[in-house]
Formats: sequence, C-alpha cells, structure tokens
Amino acid sequence: MRITLALVLAVAIAVAIVAARHGDESSPTDTGAVTLVGDSLNVGIEPYLAKELPGWRVDAHDLVGRATPEGLDQLRALRRSLAPVVVVSLGTNDADGTEAEFRTLVDDAIAVVGPNRCLVWATVVRDGAERTGFDRVLRDAKAAHSNVRLVEWASLVSEDPSLLAGDRIHGTEDGYARRAEETARAVRGC
Repeated sequence: MRITLALVLAVAIAVAIVAARHGDESSPTDTGAVTLVGDSLNVGIEPYLAKELPGWRVDAHDLVGRATPEGLDQLRALRRSLAPVVVVSLGTNDADGTEAEFRTLVDDAIAVVGPNRCLVWATVVRDGAERTGFDRVLRDAKAAHSNVRLVEWASLVSEDPSLLAGDRIHGTEDGYARRAEETARAVRGC
C-alpha cells in the first residue's frame, strides 16, 4: 500500500514539474497586434501570416497595385490606430528611377510609425530581380533606426527563384508561405 501511494505521489510530482516547465516556456504563440500596409505581396501573405502568428490581431490595409506614396497616405490615415508592429510591403509598384523619392517616403513612414513602434519592411523584387536601389534605401533605414526590421524577400528569391510566380513579381503558394514565415520572425523579433 505504501509503495503504491509513493508511486502515485511520484507520478503526480513528475506531472506537476512537466506542466510547470511547459508553462514557463516562451512560445511563438505569444499574442500581440500587427498592422499591415502594403501592396499585393502583403495581400498574398495575409492568410499565411495569421497561421504564423496565432493569437495575434492582424489588421490588414493592403491594396493590389499600391505604390509607396499611396501606402504612406494610408499609414498617415491610420497613425493613431497603428498596432505596436507595422508590416509594410511597398516599392514594387514604384517607377524605376524614383529611389530618391522612395528614400523620402521611407523616412516619412519611419516618422509616422514613431520610435515606440516596430516597422517591418520587406525588401523589393520586380521582374525576378532585386530592386537594389530601393533595397539600399531600406538597408540604410535599418542601419539608422533600431526599430526597423527587414524581411529579406530579395535574398529568399535569389536563393530560391521557384518562390516567384510566373510573372516574376508575386509569390507562389510556397513563396508566400516562406515570406510570411520570415515576416512573422521579424515581427516576433520586435
């Protein structure tokens, strides 16, 4: 009888220890809130991002064909209601040769988001290639501001071109899933 009681007590203690350890572990399902402002590439990650950030509130304001000036207008309109993390996908639909304007708009976006929020921005690919001038602007912004994170979409596509659809702009199903995974990693890193 004493052996049975001791065995039951030992099992109960072991279960309690395992449960306590499991409860203390940091989990990728920690909740938070994120605002999305972008173009069709953000539209493409929306369903995958929800899976990558379970329990998070995702407030999407994405629009197919949106260029950076219109995206910045949307950020300004949302300024007071932006979540602590803002995910931007802009630059793909901007005209060639507008890198100087893009730099000004990225600086404006950083000011709108402010120093107390995290800004996550995806690097830009069009026609199957990195838009190096645009991405240089983004990398400079990241170097200058501790609250800016990048999703290295250009690097992912360079390593695995099969992530792009036939138009060489949008992601395949796997491409959007990978982009969402990297976006979620950057969001959690905020």
